[in-house]
Amino acid sequence: MEQAKIEQLAFLYLCSEHDKRLLLKKEKMPFADFDRLTYLIYHFGFKEYHIKVWMEFAGEFKKEWDCLEALHETGGCVGNIGNTESEIKLHELWIRDFYKNAPKENREWILELS
Repeated sequence: MEQAKIEQLAFLYLCSEHDKRLLLKKEKMPFADFDRLTYLIYHFGFKEYHIKVWMEFAGEFKKEWDCLEALHETGGCVGNIGNTESEIKLHELWIRDFYKNAPKENREWILELS
């Protein structure tokens, strides 16, 4: 079995039912969830699955990418994304919520991955 598929199965095993539905395309994924899930997948070390999710979903958000690019070009985006205090707090919130919404039997594994 390829590495991305193994990582996908592992991540889907750890995540909430809602996130599973989004990643399996049973529900339409909003851009905010795409941002959150790609961060979490990478954070927990599923790098091959991260690439697969990017390749599979990123094209659905052309309008959002265009807006972000325009914001950056006009100076509306300051500094390195991911290094601001608000970004760090948001990522901490995503990790906490992921843990809270994960099946109870998987929470210890999630703590080990963090």
